[in-house]
Amino acid sequence: MAEAGTWDVASTEETSGVRLSFHCWPSSRLEATRCVAPFGALYTPLKKINPSYIPPTALPYDPIRCTSCKAVLNPYCQVDFRSKLWACPFCLTRNHFPPHYAENITEQSLPAELIPQYATCEYELQTVPDMGPPCFLFVVDTCAHEEELAELADSLQQALHLLPQNALVGLITFGTNVQVHELGFDSCSKAYVLRGNREYAPGRVGELLGCTPRPQQQQGAPGQPQQQQQAPPQSPGQDVLQRFLLPVSECSFVLESILDDLHKDPWPVPTDKRTARATGCALSVATSLLHLTMPRRGARVMLFTGGPCTSGPGAVVSRLKEEDMRSHADLAKKAEVLHKPACEFYAKLADPSTAYNKDPKKKKKDTKTALQPSAYHVVDVFACSLDQVGLLEMRELVEATGGVTVLGDSFGQSVFKESLKRVFTRYPDDAAQNPGDLVMAFGATLEIMTSREFKISGAIGAVKS
Repeated sequence: MAEAGTWDVASTEETSGVRLSFHCWPSSRLEATRCVAPFGALYTPLKKINPSYIPPTALPYDPIRCTSCKAVLNPYCQVDFRSKLWACPFCLTRNHFPPHYAENITEQSLPAELIPQYATCEYELQTVPDMGPPCFLFVVDTCAHEEELAELADSLQQALHLLPQNALVGLITFGTNVQVHELGFDSCSKAYVLRGNREYAPGRVGELLGCTPRPQQQQGAPGQPQQQQQAPPQSPGQDVLQRFLLPVSECSFVLESILDDLHKDPWPVPTDKRTARATGCALSVATSLLHLTMPRRGARVMLFTGGPCTSGPGAVVSRLKEEDMRSHADLAKKAEVLHKPACEFYAKLADPSTAYNKDPKKKKKDTKTALQPSAYHVVDVFACSLDQVGLLEMRELVEATGGVTVLGDSFGQSVFKESLKRVFTRYPDDAAQNPGDLVMAFGATLEIMTSREFKISGAIGAVKS
């Protein structure tokens, strides 16, 4: 409890999920120049608000917007109950209520948007289709020691039990090369091996995995027309969903069997060289696979690595042990030749559609008209090693996609195990909204409306503008 006469910073956050960096707005330009802290608002999208300050359920319709500035109807709007008009507090435009609002609205009967204590409302947009369950693609480094792989496999098996049964999962292991495991083949362990010294575009990944578009042949009688014997062609994304990305309920046994048989990369390593670890190639295959399969659907690429990338694109250190890994002095002097190319490679993995688009004009057009896949595909990095793993180079990839980063000494540490469990936190089964669902969201856009006296300077956090 805050003392009498003091400002409780958490009171506003409890009612709306927003914490402001100011208490009183300056009334003049001179007062604004004297403010030390910049003006801003800290917003928590998934914060659970006190039930008394939010409608009990999400409103099952689209919000009412101002015809001029597109602001949403809210409790701060002035309402004329006689003429059934409401005035926008941002642009002062007078708007008519829709017919179903105008027929029933009175001073005693207000819609949820106009109730004073409901400053925050959640809507179920009718124009947005159901995207389906999320997808989790595990990318596992097999260059670690056998003990580390055993601990990691045990943690991943426990994580499978934390996922909803309808969630999609996939597995990619990498060392010198990259293996994409086919979970839909249950007769034995089957994987497609890709060379780890190059990067792969989405179309190339589908071609190498045998998921190119092809017509489905159907058996028919000899007298039937040829058009009835040939079904519509199956897209590469549908083929991937049937073979490599399957629901937990269908592939948990196959995936656990693969994790039980996980062994160290068998490629020999000379004594004077480091292990060939194709981390960049594995991430390239993972992001391209998701972009090919579900470009507008929520997914997470969860990278588990035990050392720096030493082979292929995104390498941060040479394989020769006589060459040390970059230090702060090397970065300050710009003497590290691998740093900049690695940063550029990981940065473009955030959106494979623009990374592999050869037409710059089309690339510029698409980024303005469509939401980028980086908003749907999250990249997490779990690095457990006593040495550097090249996280500085992968930083932009994680931040641009809104992922999490966990650093530890070993996969057997409690820091790693507990952090992995927290990623899969779920709502209680008796919750009013989203019971049993994972506490995560994908493909979010943040739209900020202000009056004409104000201007948005920018945003800080896991966002892109």
